Amino acid sequence: MLTNNSAAALNEMISLLIAEFKPVYIYQFAQMKQRGEILSIFAEPVLDVKEMYYLLLITKGTASRENEIQEFVDRNEREAYFVVHAHGEEILKRNLNQCNGYFTTVLNQGTLLYSANGKLLRSQVQGPNPQKQLLRVQAQWQRRSEMARAFIDAAEQCLENGRDKVCIYLLHHACEQLCVGMIWVYMGYKSDIRNLRRLLHVCACFSTDPMQYFMGSDATEDLLTILMKSHRQSRYNDDFSLEGRSAYWFVEVVDGFYDLAEGLCLKRFGV
Repeated sequence: MLTNNSAAALNEMISLLIAEFKPVYIYQFAQMKQRGEILSIFAEPVLDVKEMYYLLLITKGTASRENEIQEFVDRNEREAYFVVHAHGEEILKRNLNQCNGYFTTVLNQGTLLYSANGKLLRSQVQGPNPQKQLLRVQAQWQRRSEMARAFIDAAEQCLENGRDKVCIYLLHHACEQLCVGMIWVYMGYKSDIRNLRRLLHVCACFSTDPMQYFMGSDATEDLLTILMKSHRQSRYNDDFSLEGRSAYWFVEVVDGFYDLAEGLCLKRFGV
């Protein structure tokens, strides 16, 4: 059930998105509560609860404006968090004609929050053939998991050669491939997101395990932050630092994340 604050936050964001980007449709395909308890000797315990909404925006034309729209949302969110997928109307129609699993599921089962003309896009759309979809996502997972393993193996070699910063950079790419692969397997969605934290939030649509693996403690949250910095800064900033952490620990944690992702996908495949 939505609280008054969270409902107001959702309505406010929808209004801002409509005014700024003139979307054709806005769908909500997931919602999650994030709970955090604040304990302090200087105050009574406080339970902080924030809603996270997952939205699909359909805009006019073919251009993808997802990064621009997500950055806009990040700047304007207040009482709730938002993860946004955004695609042009022509891209949507092309994917529906191909019975894309993600788009057909969102349109058939998601909540339509806004329609520019006040009408549904289609009353019901045909989903993919289950057997063909399974083969497709299994092939995609094999490709992504092999790439992730190659990045981890290369990171271990860099570690042996004393190239710690390159090691962390490669581990970032391993985590990215694992998240993208899991999203493919569970949602049928080809994600172009490069932000690890946002990828983990998308993974929470089907399992909170990946997000909790990195965000379940201060230590692993710090590791996630450093991994993200490695991707942004190591290419341009010679001062990038592991902040006193051992690179061996990064390898160990990412290796464990590989096992977690592999287990989730095999579970999905019914293995």
